[in-house]
Amino acid sequence: MAEPRSHATLNYATDGPVASAVFARPQLRNSITEEALDDLGDVVRSVQANGAVRALVISGEGGVFCAGLDDELLERGYADSELFEHVLTRLAATCFSLESLEVPVIAKVRGLALGAGLELAMACDVILAAQDAQLGDGQLSAGVVPGAGASIRLARLVGVQRARELIYSGRTISGEQAAAVGLVLSAVPDGELDAATAALVAAFADKPRLALATAKRQINRGLGLDTPSGVEQERRELIRYLRDAGSDVLEGLRARREGRAPTWR
Repeated sequence: MAEPRSHATLNYATDGPVASAVFARPQLRNSITEEALDDLGDVVRSVQANGAVRALVISGEGGVFCAGLDDELLERGYADSELFEHVLTRLAATCFSLESLEVPVIAKVRGLALGAGLELAMACDVILAAQDAQLGDGQLSAGVVPGAGASIRLARLVGVQRARELIYSGRTISGEQAAAVGLVLSAVPDGELDAATAALVAAFADKPRLALATAKRQINRGLGLDTPSGVEQERRELIRYLRDAGSDVLEGLRARREGRAPTWR
C-alpha cells in the first residue's frame, strides 16, 4: 500500500519496497531552495528508517528533473558569501546523504538536470534519462564554478578530459549523448523511461537490504583506493556482513538449495 507524504517542494511515497521522491515545483523548473534541501533530508531519514524500502527513485514533475539552485536563492547568495557558503555546504551534505543511504538511489531524468540538479543526480547510484533530456553543469556559462561536488563526481563518471570539456564549456548534452560518455546508465525514448526505471528498480528491490547496503559501501569506499587497499576494504565489508545478525546469507543459500524464492528479512 502506497503511503503518500507531501512536503512543500516534493511528494514522497512508498509502495512496497520502492520509495519515490518527486520534485513538485514544475513552474520553477523544480529548482532547489533551502526548503527543498530540508525536504530531501526528510526523505533520506524516512527511507533510512523504513527497513522495508529497497530502492529510492528521484524524479521531477512537469517534464523537468531539476534546473539547479533557485534564482532568488542564487541572487541572495551571490550578494552574501556567507549565505552562499551555507547553501553549498547543505547541498554537498545532501549529496553525501544520498550516496550513503543504505538503499540504491535512482535518478529518473526528464527535461533538465543542470547545475545543482546534475549534482544531485550524480550523487545517486544510477541515472536513467530520456533521450532528449538535457544534462550539464553549466555554471561557467554564468560565471560561476562548481561547489558541491560536480568537478569530482563528473570526472569519475566520464573521465577527466570529458569532465574538463563539459565544465569549461558549460554546455549541456542530451540524454543520449550522456549515455554514450557514461554520465547516465542508459537513455531511452521519453515514453519508455517509466518502464525502464521500473524494470531496473525491480531488479534491485528483490534483494536483501543489508546486502544492498554492504555492496554500496564496498563500491563507494573503494573509489580512489589502489587495488590492494580496495580489495582489503571489500573483504572487511564482506566479513562484517557475514557477522551481522541481520545478514540473509544463509537464507539465500538455503533457498537456492531448496529451489525456492528466498524470504529476506
